[in-house]
Amino acid sequence: MPESVPKLKFEGYSEDLRWRVEQNDRLSLVLAKVTEVAVLPHVVFKVLELSASTESATTDIERAINVDPGFSSKILVLANSAHMALPRKITSIREALLFLGFRQVRQLAMTVGVFDLFAGKNDRESLRRRAWWRHSVDSAVSARWLADQTKKVSGDEAYTCALLHLIGKTLLDRYGGVDYKHVEDMMAQGLKDYKAEEAVYGCHHIQVATAACMKWRLPESLVSGLNYAHAAEPDDSSRFIRAAVALASRIATFAVEGADISDQPNALPLWALEVLGLVRVPGDQIIQSATAAIAAWNVQL
Repeated sequence: MPESVPKLKFEGYSEDLRWRVEQNDRLSLVLAKVTEVAVLPHVVFKVLELSASTESATTDIERAINVDPGFSSKILVLANSAHMALPRKITSIREALLFLGFRQVRQLAMTVGVFDLFAGKNDRESLRRRAWWRHSVDSAVSARWLADQTKKVSGDEAYTCALLHLIGKTLLDRYGGVDYKHVEDMMAQGLKDYKAEEAVYGCHHIQVATAACMKWRLPESLVSGLNYAHAAEPDDSSRFIRAAVALASRIATFAVEGADISDQPNALPLWALEVLGLVRVPGDQIIQSATAAIAAWNVQL
């Protein structure tokens, strides 16, 4: 590993989180190239338009920001930056907006508006990244619906965490140094996405998302929830938000594919259903209700 790329080192986070990412040299190489989180231009334009009007409600700007993982993370990074000296961590877009105000949000939009992480150099890259964006938004809406139904986790935190849960894929695609097509080819042969990513890049999107969000100093309650692909231990304090993200991500897949789960007993992660107290609710009922919430949200976009 080149000496110019220092090993990852994160202070202020639990030993469990640090252990997951600090020892991976390949992950350090990827993270060394990550300096900004890109945003979708149309989101930036919408925020500029709304924040320029004194008649705009905080809810309107929150809605515009909430569809974009890149801009959402930038807002949270700014709100939690050291010079703000907040007494506690800001964990939702609404809290950040109320604290920062329209003017600062507008300035941030102009600063980061030139970036577009979701645009590829060719049609295949662009389609891939736009699919990840769509999945992230659908997952976020589903996670908030799950939070509202179960009362196990904050709806705002569940939404934000689900919105960011695939951001590691876009960072690998952009900074990993290898065409993500190789991962897709391995997945076509039946390998799980994170296993294929590890084989190609030496690290996977969950590790990248976790390390990136720690680098941006996001709250641990959000960062911990990104480990959605693995069952949480009973005493894990992040088990509720992890379960919400894990379940929401699967629901988002079914929302797009429209698959019949009647012959798929493991369609939804059992551990997540148990943690959220939904194990006795029919899986197709959960998917139908959450998908309806996704459809209702999409109409408003």
